Amino acid sequence: MKIHNQHINIELIRSGDEGAFEKVYKQYFSSLYFFAIQYVDKKSEAENLVQETFLSLWVNKESITGQSNNTIKSWLYTTLKNKCLNYLEKESNKRQYTNYQRQKHEADIDILGQMQISDVTFDEIEQLLHKALDEMPEQCRRVFELSRFNGLKNKEIALELNISIKAVEANMTRALKSLRIHLKDYLPLCILLGLI
Repeated sequence: MKIHNQHINIELIRSGDEGAFEKVYKQYFSSLYFFAIQYVDKKSEAENLVQETFLSLWVNKESITGQSNNTIKSWLYTTLKNKCLNYLEKESNKRQYTNYQRQKHEADIDILGQMQISDVTFDEIEQLLHKALDEMPEQCRRVFELSRFNGLKNKEIALELNISIKAVEANMTRALKSLRIHLKDYLPLCILLGLI
């Protein structure tokens, strides 16, 4: 989940502006795919569900309400969650599972069914994340931001900050430990969003 998101103009989305839609697609595709692949074991199916989610956004654009980026984000994740749930329920009837696979499959359906995603959830996660980042030592925060927001690998972070890879790993461990404490009420969702 990239917290430093570009601003999305929801009015432009509602009016069918292709540039605004492309911006949303680029901003959220990878994190939505990461979400889907946690439940849908085939990469091609996970991609299809994400593509269908964006198609649904385009088809239903005029019904989107609210003004913040989190409105679009929560709409996309809720829609994708429902598509994953439908996919899993259909698969239940078609596939033969071992006991372990059946238990995991049923647990995934359970988790998705109970997962509540809303603008408020994302607002609260962002506030808690910013608070946690503000309290971190400077280098610890920089390592986390370069990893999660800029997508850099440990080796690239080490070069960028002129520190050893071991120091990057130590700072990342400290950052994640701190975030797990601050975001404890949202851990399952944060993990699915690739945040911690």
